[in-house]
Amino acid sequence: MASHVRLEGSLPASVASAFDALAWEMELAGARCTLLDNAIGELVSTLPPEHQARAIGEMHAVDLLSQQLSALSSFARKVGGQVSEDVAVDVHFALSDITLSAVADRMLAALGGKPQEVFEADGAGELDLF
Repeated sequence: MASHVRLEGSLPASVASAFDALAWEMELAGARCTLLDNAIGELVSTLPPEHQARAIGEMHAVDLLSQQLSALSSFARKVGGQVSEDVAVDVHFALSDITLSAVADRMLAALGGKPQEVFEADGAGELDLF
């Protein structure tokens, strides 16, 4: 079951800071893709030959996802870098919609809010099974 960070009031943040926090989260997700890609790579040799091709295909998909996140992060940083620091938006409602509380908490802290400190020790957040 997904949970949401409960925020009250408003949280004004510069658009530049919001793009920067978003870019950081995409970079973190990209780093996790690299770890996943490495793990799949280690497991490929343990699979029967008839299943190795599929695992290699999955490695390529994870690598593509990592590249996509890197490109989007770069885009977000460049767009955010063009916006004056005094242009602000209320990020409260957008943060409230993030269902992985560790992500919402990191972004909340990066945007000047008080972290809810709801994430696990490793910073990964809660697990949703579906």
